[in-house]
Amino acid sequence: MTEVQPKFIERIVCLANSRKPLGRCIAGKRIDSNSKVGTWIRPISSQQSHAISEDDRRCLDGHTAQFLDIIEIPCIEPRPTLHQTENALIDDRFYWELKGRPTWKQLQAMVDAPGPLWANGYSAYYNQNNRVPEGLLDLNGGSLKLIPLDRIVLHAGPKAPDFGNMKLIVRASFDYAGQHYKLDLTDPELEKECLNKGNGDYELKSVLACISLAELHTDGYAYKVVASIITQQRASS
Repeated sequence: MTEVQPKFIERIVCLANSRKPLGRCIAGKRIDSNSKVGTWIRPISSQQSHAISEDDRRCLDGHTAQFLDIIEIPCIEPRPTLHQTENALIDDRFYWELKGRPTWKQLQAMVDAPGPLWANGYSAYYNQNNRVPEGLLDLNGGSLKLIPLDRIVLHAGPKAPDFGNMKLIVRASFDYAGQHYKLDLTDPELEKECLNKGNGDYELKSVLACISLAELHTDGYAYKVVASIITQQRASS
C-alpha cells in the first residue's frame, strides 16, 4: 500500500498565535533549514471560521505548537481570500512537527520594510486607524506585517462604556510611520496578563509587533489587530 503523504510542508516561525472565535489564528514567516527567512504564511483550517484548533496544532510528541516555535506544517494548497493572500490550507490528517526556536537576533531580522499599515483614516469602536473599507483593500498588499516599535501602550478598560458594555478588553496604541494607531489586542497571553492587572495602561518598550488585517467583516470593513507583541524576554523564555 502506498504511504499517504501531505502535498507539501511549510516550515515557519510562528509569529502570532492569536485569539480567534473557535480557535486560534496562526501566522508566521517561512524559514528554511539554513535559517533563511522567506514570506508570510497564515495556515488555515477547512472550518468556516478558518480557525486552527488545539488538535490541529498538536505534534506527534504531544507538544502543542506555540508562539515563537519553529514548526513544520503539512498543507494541501494555497487558499488566498481577498486581501489575505498568505492563507494556506492545512492537511489535518498529519501532525505538526516542532523544529526549535528562533533567537531574538533572528526575530529582529524578520521585520518588514517600513510603510503605512494599509489604508488609514478609518476608525471605529474607540480605536484609531483600525479598519479598512472593502473598496480600499489592496488585494496584492497582504495582510500581515512585523514592525519594530520603540514603545507600545496596552490599555485595559471597558469595551464600550458609552453603550453600557463594561467588560474589560485590551487595546494597544503606538506610533508608526507617521501615523497613530489604536487597535484591539488579540495576543492571548498579554491580554490575560493585562486583564488580571485590571483597569490601567501598561507600557512596553523595544518590541516587535505582528499586525494582522482580519477577514472582511459583515459591516464591510476589515479590521486591523495587534496579533502579537514580541519582547526580548518572551523570545528568550
